[in-house]
Amino acid sequence: MDFCKVCGAEFDVPDDIVLCSHHDGFVHLGCCINNCSWDKRPCQHAKAVLHKME
Repeated sequence: MDFCKVCGAEFDVPDDIVLCSHHDGFVHLGCCINNCSWDKRPCQHAKAVLHKME
């Protein structure tokens, strides 16, 4: 879970992360919303939304 499957950037602390079934891994919440969502919410591929604290 070191890099976003959409943009390739590392996850920061704190950061909101989505477990995405389309990209087979973790993506930034912003990448999910900006690249896949029509209604500015996590898309239908989002299986879970996590908050990285450490």
